[in-house]
Amino acid sequence: MNKLVLASLLVVVSGFSTLAQQRLVTEVKKEISGMTLTVDNYKNSLKKIKKALENEETKDKAETWWIAGKIQYSIYDKMMANKAVGDNINSTDAGLALIDGYDKLQIALHKDTIIVLDKKGNTVIDKKTGKPKVKTKYSQEIMNKIVAHLVDYSAVAGDFFLAEDWSNAYRAWDIYCTNAKSDWAKKKKVNEPDSLIGYNRFYQGLAAYQNKEYDKAVEQLANARNLGFRKKALYDAWIDALIKQQDTIYMVSVAHEAHDMLGAKDPRYVRILINHYLKVKNYEEANLLLDEVIKSDSTVAEYYDLKGRLAETQEGIDAALPFYRKAVELKPDFGMALFDLGNALYNKAIINNDHRSKDALKLYDEALPYLEKAHQLMPHNDIVKKVLSRIYYVTGSKKIDEL
Repeated sequence: MNKLVLASLLVVVSGFSTLAQQRLVTEVKKEISGMTLTVDNYKNSLKKIKKALENEETKDKAETWWIAGKIQYSIYDKMMANKAVGDNINSTDAGLALIDGYDKLQIALHKDTIIVLDKKGNTVIDKKTGKPKVKTKYSQEIMNKIVAHLVDYSAVAGDFFLAEDWSNAYRAWDIYCTNAKSDWAKKKKVNEPDSLIGYNRFYQGLAAYQNKEYDKAVEQLANARNLGFRKKALYDAWIDALIKQQDTIYMVSVAHEAHDMLGAKDPRYVRILINHYLKVKNYEEANLLLDEVIKSDSTVAEYYDLKGRLAETQEGIDAALPFYRKAVELKPDFGMALFDLGNALYNKAIINNDHRSKDALKLYDEALPYLEKAHQLMPHNDIVKKVLSRIYYVTGSKKIDEL
């Protein structure tokens, strides 16, 4: 067989292949236009169109991806219709169809570009851009499909979240939030309020946190805050994510805002701020903050414990002891306050380097119950163990492993 004949045969075979794939696309398009299709019918159509998505002759056509995406949306719609009449469905399966449908439509949008030709078949140049003028064929239908299912993405995100599928929960919420304020949504008169989008961004951030993607968590929680969602749960999750990232400066900023927003509702914010002030030796701000929160609520043990640490840093042990005692009085099972009080008494005992004097032994006796209880409450705290071991060594009363 000569080369010319062989080449001709290859062209013919290629032509048949192209026609076959295009017929497949047309066939599937006709199939899914039926009004009484089942979920299985749609899934079979999806299997068929998959060949066209992979074939060189049809995979770059917007129509192919548009049909494939539309099938996935139809699967979701049919599953929801079945659920409405009492059928049991797998909600996450429905959600996966919706997400995959969106992904396919995004590819269709990208490929839906047709170069405009004049009557002579020449490319029309856009006078404003100087580039070839283009038009789209499926883009409006595609965006209408997405916007019509906008709220569904928020719903399936919740299903994924409950199923602990954090990645897909994050993705579904992102699709909802990204498209809620799009130009297409505005054209369809969809007006999702910022407060609702902020609520969704908050849960998107939680999904990222659960998935240990702390950078994404911080980003979405910040977005939620900027959209007006400023609940305590947001600040707590935000701070937790920043702790995981070891971003102290950002964490202090968030804690400051949380305290300003919520007042003295959570000692945690105050603790973060006080520790920061102590680190940078800004004792004036630390005192002002602690005096403010104690005045606001004088029943919070942690405020007195922090005040004791500040007093010990500035004025010494004797100035700190009354605050530590008050903290333990208010909350007898507060491990850190018990340690701070016991440790302060121990440090007072050894301050003159006379570890076995009568006064020192008396202070050890006073310190031991606080430190032993602190050890019971915080058995893995090595600092508590270290101080206890020193007292046991000096007094010979017992060993740390006897506790």
